[in-house]
Amino acid sequence: MVWEPPGRNCGACGVAECSSFLALAWQGKKDLRDCPYYPRQSCADRVLTPPVSPDVDISGFDYDFVVKPFPAEPSARRFIQPLRVDLIERWEIMPGDIIRGRPVVPSCPIQHVLRVLSVDPVTGILACHTVGPAVGRKSPKVHDIRAYHEIAFEGIAETVRNEPMMGFRQRFLPANCMRQMVHSGVIQRILKKSFGTHVRIEEIQMHGKREKLKDVTIRPGDAVSIREASGSRKTVVIDGIEVKTNEGVVFERTHKDGDGGHQGHGSGKGHRHRHDQGGQRHDDDD
Repeated sequence: MVWEPPGRNCGACGVAECSSFLALAWQGKKDLRDCPYYPRQSCADRVLTPPVSPDVDISGFDYDFVVKPFPAEPSARRFIQPLRVDLIERWEIMPGDIIRGRPVVPSCPIQHVLRVLSVDPVTGILACHTVGPAVGRKSPKVHDIRAYHEIAFEGIAETVRNEPMMGFRQRFLPANCMRQMVHSGVIQRILKKSFGTHVRIEEIQMHGKREKLKDVTIRPGDAVSIREASGSRKTVVIDGIEVKTNEGVVFERTHKDGDGGHQGHGSGKGHRHRHDQGGQRHDDDD
């Protein structure tokens, strides 16, 4: 059997990242039993193997890309807002401080320990790194904000299925997520840099049910991933959709039809059909 750390970067083993812990174990400088997730039964037949990045989360859901830390940083940057922003000033929270709390939007049952990178005095948004419970236990002072809003993630996108697309909601996995569950968010920034693709993702949601991931509506202007005959994948933008009914009626919609094709049925705009047999074509309200 094969065992490796779960990639949660909790710090309980005394090492900041699971990958570093695994490397030290390979060198004989760490014992696998130092990891709290290591099975406690006899594991004499277990061997170490280099970690492999999965393309599905812990529940088997796929995602477009992984958000990894910037170079020399312990985790992807998180932007959070306490439920009571006045506590930032009252408690004099500043860069370098350690805070503890749980993201209630989106709902997550795990308490996080974060190090503050910067404080926005206008919005009350804190830029932070996830540092894990070990840092919290060693810190002489921890601000317990209890609950907060998850505003954004920022880091390096490593493509798994689809590259980040500006302005679109996509599924991603934070590399340091202890739950190892798919998140989704709207891509607000894409910067190509020497060390990778810098992305910022806002309007964060967390998906825990398969039903929410398989109900998909495709409209003109949407970006989708297609598999070519060679087996390779590429991302394309839908320019138009044409559907033919059993009665021979063809319904069409293009990206130029009303608000980029994103208006819902019943709008009375941009929806038309034609009859193939007679060549007649006319605009038609939904």
